[in-house]
Amino acid sequence: MSRFLIFALVLLLLTLGLYAFALDSFGAAIGQRAGIEGFELGRLSPAMLLAGWLLEAIGLTALFLLLLGRTPSRWLDGLATGWIAWIFRGPLLVLAITTATQLDPVRWWRIALGWLLLYTLCGLLLAALGRRLPAKA
Repeated sequence: MSRFLIFALVLLLLTLGLYAFALDSFGAAIGQRAGIEGFELGRLSPAMLLAGWLLEAIGLTALFLLLLGRTPSRWLDGLATGWIAWIFRGPLLVLAITTATQLDPVRWWRIALGWLLLYTLCGLLLAALGRRLPAKA
């Protein structure tokens, strides 16, 4: 179990970091495609970025372990993990932003849908990594 936790956290940190790198590299194009003028990713210190990714990785891993064995397939456990996490990063975040700022939600939905791909991938990676874990009875 401890090997799974270490590998899961490292794998998720790498995945989240690569996604952030891709967003940073292609941020202007994403912002133009989403229709957001002056779109630029916020600049956080490296320590804050790493702390955020670590928090996401811990949360995703914990959620996967809570769901482990509750569906007929480990892959469904992984998909459920990613999609449950995305609900908080996608629809609820869009709702919070558009309610607080009165901005057009269509713009934010386009960005949130990219996160759906990220969290689906993270869930499937956890399922692949956890294939040898015993399912709960």
